[in-house]
Amino acid sequence: MITLIHGPAELLRAEALAAVRAGIADDPALADLNTTRLDGRQATIASLQNACDTLPFLAVRRLVVVDGLLRQLAAPARSRAKAEASSDGEETDADTPQAPESSKGQSKALLDYLDRAPETTDLVFVEDDVLRGGALLRRIMELQRDKRAAIVVCQAPRKSDLPGWIRARARQRGVNLDAGAVVDLAEFVGDDLRQLDQELIKLADYVAGKRTVTRGDVRRLVPETRAANIFALVDALGLGEAPTAGRLMQHALDVDGEQPLRLLGMIARQYRLLIQAKALQAQGTGPPEIAKVLGVPEWTAPKLMTQAGRHSFARLEAAMERILAADEGIKTGKIGDREAMDVLLVELVGG
Repeated sequence: MITLIHGPAELLRAEALAAVRAGIADDPALADLNTTRLDGRQATIASLQNACDTLPFLAVRRLVVVDGLLRQLAAPARSRAKAEASSDGEETDADTPQAPESSKGQSKALLDYLDRAPETTDLVFVEDDVLRGGALLRRIMELQRDKRAAIVVCQAPRKSDLPGWIRARARQRGVNLDAGAVVDLAEFVGDDLRQLDQELIKLADYVAGKRTVTRGDVRRLVPETRAANIFALVDALGLGEAPTAGRLMQHALDVDGEQPLRLLGMIARQYRLLIQAKALQAQGTGPPEIAKVLGVPEWTAPKLMTQAGRHSFARLEAAMERILAADEGIKTGKIGDREAMDVLLVELVGG
């Protein structure tokens, strides 16, 4: 069986490969003995063929995994020749005719071999990006139609689908998430599926199956979600809600362990985003474009727009001046860092 696993989602690639490997042998040790992994940047078609033609040892099947070969062969031969020469530290003539012939020959040899690969070998091609075309991809697609190959595309879910992926993954990990926990994980971890999975494992261990994971659990255990408190802090500052702002600032410093200067930088970043969002909103720019311009997740744009709408430009600019003054005071030693944060709190709330 020939399998192509391609796409940028590393976690999904690893799991797809593990699923193929599980069919090699029940004993992990035997599976290891019957697995060969080749680096496509260095492997030749002859070495691939030798690995595939080797008979399984005390197992029904063997596994040959080749990383990055198809993209390597699909790349323009001239670029490939330059890359190989650069990696060897040698100068090369980009017009050297041998490189194109070598690349074409390797591709043709592999195309021919795909039809002759033994049934006792699972040949898996792994690519870290989605292949978009080429003779080799077309041939594997043809083999897939004949049920002689399988193609697994490993892409992270779209942003709109990410919360659903998180819920499904949480069920696999035996943990239930409330709505707030899902939102925070999606917003502050993003589509790094490996990191999301690790955080879900951590959360599952934390609640030990005794209860649903809450937003508070996520903010307590997942470092990325500490930034969520900054949204609430800035909102409270702008609304003049001194008790809430004071509590959130104290939580960030004493519970989350944020350093005053780092917290100050995060507050400054948020105010800059609010100023930019307000300017873009005034120009009639919609949330998707605002998110693109500001370089933030698309689902955070409406929140930024809502917060920006509560402040005038003058108020936001005055806040930035006070933040910069606090930063200068701390760095020059004119005022202690915690004292500077307390003074800033009063200035922003009273501004």
